[in-house]
Amino acid sequence: MNIDTIVLWVKTNVPSIIHFITGVIAIASVIVKYTPTLKDDAFLLKVIKFLGRYIALNRTVDDNAIRNAKK
Repeated sequence: MNIDTIVLWVKTNVPSIIHFITGVIAIASVIVKYTPTLKDDAFLLKVIKFLGRYIALNRTVDDNAIRNAKK
């Protein structure tokens, strides 16, 4: 498999990839909201920050404000 094939596949499947990633975040967010511990909240925040680097075009979320609000 060469790089051209991979690039072509990604270009044709970008909407599906974005839908999948946002679906995973949505499901994880629901699960986190229903669990009482803060450990999973911290893990989800790391996942969202990691994925947000590649999906979000407008990063206006203040992560420190989110962390301080949970305390």
